Amino acid sequence: MNTIYVMGHKNPDTDSICSAIAYSYFKRIISPQNNYSPVRLGPVNNETGFVLDYFKEPVPELIENLYTQLSDIAFDEPVSVKKETPLSDVWNIMGKNITNTVNVVDEEGFFIGLVTVGDIARASLEISEDLSRVAIPLENIERTLDGQILCSYKKTFSGNILVAAMELATLERRLDEKTLIIVDDREDVQISVLKKEVHTLIITGGSKVSDQVLNLAKEKKVNLITVPYHTFTTVKRIGQSIPVQYVAKSQSLITFSLQEEVDDAKEIMLKHKYRQFPILDNKIPVGMLSRRNLLNITGKKVILVDHNEESQSAEGLEQAQILEVIDHHRIGSIETLYPIVFINRPVGCTATIVYGFYRDNGIKPPSSIAGLMCAAIISDTLMFKSPTSSTQDREAAQELATIAGMDIETFSRSMFEAGTSLEGKSAEEIFFTDFKIFDVADFKVGISQVFFYNTERSFHRKALLDFMKQRKFQGSYDMLLLMLTDIINEGSEILYVGNHEEFLSSAFGVPISGGSFYLPKVISRKKQVIPQLLEAIKRS
Repeated sequence: MNTIYVMGHKNPDTDSICSAIAYSYFKRIISPQNNYSPVRLGPVNNETGFVLDYFKEPVPELIENLYTQLSDIAFDEPVSVKKETPLSDVWNIMGKNITNTVNVVDEEGFFIGLVTVGDIARASLEISEDLSRVAIPLENIERTLDGQILCSYKKTFSGNILVAAMELATLERRLDEKTLIIVDDREDVQISVLKKEVHTLIITGGSKVSDQVLNLAKEKKVNLITVPYHTFTTVKRIGQSIPVQYVAKSQSLITFSLQEEVDDAKEIMLKHKYRQFPILDNKIPVGMLSRRNLLNITGKKVILVDHNEESQSAEGLEQAQILEVIDHHRIGSIETLYPIVFINRPVGCTATIVYGFYRDNGIKPPSSIAGLMCAAIISDTLMFKSPTSSTQDREAAQELATIAGMDIETFSRSMFEAGTSLEGKSAEEIFFTDFKIFDVADFKVGISQVFFYNTERSFHRKALLDFMKQRKFQGSYDMLLLMLTDIINEGSEILYVGNHEEFLSSAFGVPISGGSFYLPKVISRKKQVIPQLLEAIKRS
């Protein structure tokens, strides 16, 4: 199922968060084949936190950027084997899955290494009669040789392999408790080596084991296995019972996580000419990456709500595939490769547009979703006091309030009181409560807005101005503004930094000096500040 992220702008406000949630819910109803997931690009503010808590909706997942990650692309399914798996089984698994590389995992499924066809072929050539450096489970020998264990006392073998192809006296001198010996149907040899209490006796050719031999193996506690193959084939195949962990590479391996950015993965893969690279999630193999997986990548799929400017969206937006834009702001700098759904309407809130989709499709939203959309409209229109407020906003809010079973005035008071508290906040936190960036001509302008409702403005203007000066320099802004908006008295004090007072004076028709000025009846950044300021800059 495709995941499509529905997101508002950076430093999200209530409309940005609630519209993303509400639109995701709507899209899941009309397009159930996709997973529409609401996400946020920053921390929720006090007001939004109050709204989400009031309607018992979880805070959307935080997404830090939109750079294409390995989790966004199609990669090969991993083939993994347990570390005890015999080489013969690994070879068969490779052939069945048509792969040259297999992950090796421990009992909990955690990645410990990988093995290639070349590794197995090389190991087959290098295997000798001395297997003292490995520990082979007896079950591996039984499975590799298609044998049958008649006696089992020692669970693993580690030692020397001998074939009974010499004089008995010579053979006996070379036997000890660490020897695995391969014998054909000669019973006298079988009895002799059992008396020497060897580690394991393998009888080849499918020969019947006498009661004397069987009883002696039990008495001496010697592993006894019969196999259907002749001696030559048995010798040739037994090396394939070695556990794959002894052949696998485990040092200096190149692995990736699902969160790895594709551009970084490409750069690493250019330096290492391996065919495939394991992709791990919490140390568990979840995929294999090859160069062909990096062709024709489309990136994350996103729907933008409550914004349409790249500077207000997530980093890496240029790598994402934008499917839709649902907004009520000016049309800015977003570019797409293909035609998309782009809905931009002159209303006071994106949630008003979103609710229109529900209404047009005959879908009644759940009470919690209706409450979120109503809260967003109240917030963005300042309970219909903002000049951006429209008849559609008011009508939508009334209908949504009825569905949610809420009283608009009572709820508004509680929401604004919760949202305008600045107690304990630093100058940085106050400034970035609701901050947006605008690019016009060669100017970069940042405008923040903070609302007050039934509270004194007890912050320190000097601390705010000092922070703004520092931020202007760090972010290479031409001008930074902070709107301190009084909801009750319907006016805004503007703090500013920058050497362009002439633009401010021209935009608002007031004398500018001292780092601040007051604009009565100005409460909308979108309609009463941004257009006037940007127009003044364009006239310069």
